[in-house]
Amino acid sequence: MTPGLIIGGGIAGLTAALALRQRGIAAVACEAAPRILPLGAGIWLAPNALQVYERLGLADKINAAGMPLDTIALVDGQQRPLLNADQARVRARYGHGTTAIRRAALQAILLAEFGAENVRLGHVCAGFEEGTTDVTVRFTNGEQLRASFVVGADGLHSRVRGALFPGARPVRGDGYRVWRGVAPLPLAAPFRRAIREAWTGGLRFGFSEIEPGVVDWFAAVPTSFDPARAGLRARLRAAFAGFAAPVPAILAATDEAGIIHTEVARLPALPRWHRGRVGLIGDAAHAGPPYLGQGGCQAVEDAYALALCLAQTPQDPARAFAALEKLRRGRARHVVRTARLMGAVGYLAGPLGALRNAAFRAMPEWVSERQFAGVYGLKY
Repeated sequence: MTPGLIIGGGIAGLTAALALRQRGIAAVACEAAPRILPLGAGIWLAPNALQVYERLGLADKINAAGMPLDTIALVDGQQRPLLNADQARVRARYGHGTTAIRRAALQAILLAEFGAENVRLGHVCAGFEEGTTDVTVRFTNGEQLRASFVVGADGLHSRVRGALFPGARPVRGDGYRVWRGVAPLPLAAPFRRAIREAWTGGLRFGFSEIEPGVVDWFAAVPTSFDPARAGLRARLRAAFAGFAAPVPAILAATDEAGIIHTEVARLPALPRWHRGRVGLIGDAAHAGPPYLGQGGCQAVEDAYALALCLAQTPQDPARAFAALEKLRRGRARHVVRTARLMGAVGYLAGPLGALRNAAFRAMPEWVSERQFAGVYGLKY
């Protein structure tokens, strides 16, 4: 059978390629970038993603390269607790807690496992034509490749989705911008092996170690915040000056040139995730705002579930893509909706923010753990 083709050589695409290989299904990955560079900040891999990587034989490597966390805590701007999730209990239930890792380190692990020689770089999808037994994909470099199926794993601004559903475009913004960075800074003991996310006055700041002495962070500010690169770190430091330690020190230790902008956008629900032998996974299919830390994790789930479905009907990719959507659509929709809710709640300020804080402090820990059970548990 002609190998499949995966458009996108990031986390979603490489995970899909490995999961397919595990089930004897050949696929080639095509990446738009001419080189794979160690770019980006960190990613939080929740138990659902790590269970997938456990099945792919990579969880130990990922945990060794990253930072398995002991706790996830919501706090106010003075680091006073609002809600805590003990990862020991999560780990006892699901086999894994959450691990923080550099995106580049995760991608390097996936690439080493898949083999760099199996990724075609500098291949920007320009369109495709589906035949009765295969799909011909055209690239902007003039090359054409035939495949038994095509997987669009090319993210929020997916070219594959654009060809399938030309009117489906991301909706940008919810009134906020998100900036991310990495700071070389040893943290005090209470902040090690932990995610802390602080909410105060309509601002949010989250951070965790991704390596000993290396902190990954994000800062959410209103869209009225000046996005110019010049003086960006100074403006962020001024905006978060009222936050307690270690937030000011994290910003002070960050190289301004390394601060990146994370687009806040969501994708309106598509009529479907596929057409014939061409299907979508990850942000290409169901992108949501970044407030639950599940974007990459849901893409990892899609990738694994796709391999399961294609293994069931390897000669009928259209049927496999339909099965994938049936298996994953409801769960992905739930995650997007929950992320939007967490965004709205986290930005509350004034009396409403105080009411939210009181409600969260009064909430038993098992309540939040129960809510995440629908996200962390795999049913396939």
